[in-house]
Amino acid sequence: MHWFEKTYIFNEDSRFKENIVFWKRQMDDVFFVWRGKKEDLELFVWLLNGIENKVQFTLEIEKDNFLPFLDVGITKFEGKLITKVYRKPTHTQQYINWNSNHPKNMLLGVLKGLVHRAHVLCDRKEDLLEELALLKNVFVSNGYPEKLVQKTVQESWAKETLKAILVGIEQDVEVEKRKEFCEVLHVPYVKGFSEGLQRKLRKLNIGVVPKKGETLYSHLCKLKQKKEKDESKDVVDSIPCDTCGVRYVGETGQHFCDRRNQHQRDVKNKKPSNGLYAHLKENKGHKINWEGFVYLDNEKNWKRRKIKEAIYINAVNPAEAMGSNKILNLEKGYDLDPVWSGFNEEYRNIIAKKKWSYKEMMFFGVIFLYILFRLSHISFGFPGHVY
Repeated sequence: MHWFEKTYIFNEDSRFKENIVFWKRQMDDVFFVWRGKKEDLELFVWLLNGIENKVQFTLEIEKDNFLPFLDVGITKFEGKLITKVYRKPTHTQQYINWNSNHPKNMLLGVLKGLVHRAHVLCDRKEDLLEELALLKNVFVSNGYPEKLVQKTVQESWAKETLKAILVGIEQDVEVEKRKEFCEVLHVPYVKGFSEGLQRKLRKLNIGVVPKKGETLYSHLCKLKQKKEKDESKDVVDSIPCDTCGVRYVGETGQHFCDRRNQHQRDVKNKKPSNGLYAHLKENKGHKINWEGFVYLDNEKNWKRRKIKEAIYINAVNPAEAMGSNKILNLEKGYDLDPVWSGFNEEYRNIIAKKKWSYKEMMFFGVIFLYILFRLSHISFGFPGHVY
């Protein structure tokens, strides 16, 4: 959009450049003041829409000196622009319920954020009072304690006045607060437990940030189209030697199929830094099971992915058995705390479930369906022989 504006709207040859008095854009929404006839404005938008099919503008003109822009209602009054909070007529007034499984400080932060928005956007006192009264009713109807809502709104007057006066100082204070914690722990929120954990870890200078855990929605509602295995990326992968069963465990931000092809090229080109080629060089006659190349886990964050890689490597080849040749990796990656060794059996089970090749899974799947079919004949009396 920046390139589009610079090339077609504010270039030296633009015939409508002088008509634009003011122009502000937020992502793909533009608020501008036009000097000229309505016919020229419509021609200007029509010409812009003819430049690129992927960039199409719709025009909304002020009505009765009022124009909404995003969540701001702008009114022209006596040569000035007066702003207030704007909501679409279809707004449901539904915010996160007080009884939902979220930290109370986060729920209260929703109310404080909307109260802050009201103070910032409302120029006139009557508009601000009307917005605050609406917020009181809305949040009480969403289960928030009435006394808590009243107290939050009442205290906002002094706080917002202080923020307006001490904007720069307030930002410096926030930076100092962030430096208080030496570490931050991100864990799923458990009502009643997480609050106590947060209080205890605060004494050790460790912050706790709740994150979304597993829910029925995350398990049942799959809105994204399922990807094929080869299209997956940001994965921890594993590939075995077909002869001795020793495995290689690695991580990659590339697509799964690209990483497999890269390994095959390294082996073909006899690259000494590749663990698979180093294994084949030391063990003549061994073969890599390329069809058994599987991914064990997904993780977008690079650092977390490296840690997961180290956890899987340690599970396959624990630190106390490093010289046992149970892994093809030339190095073990991140140094892990010994506490992770207690989970090695769990991670080995994950690898065991995913290490079958596609042909093996199809074979055992057919066997399973056949057994199920035979059992259905026995249980429900369908014609058939019993062996």
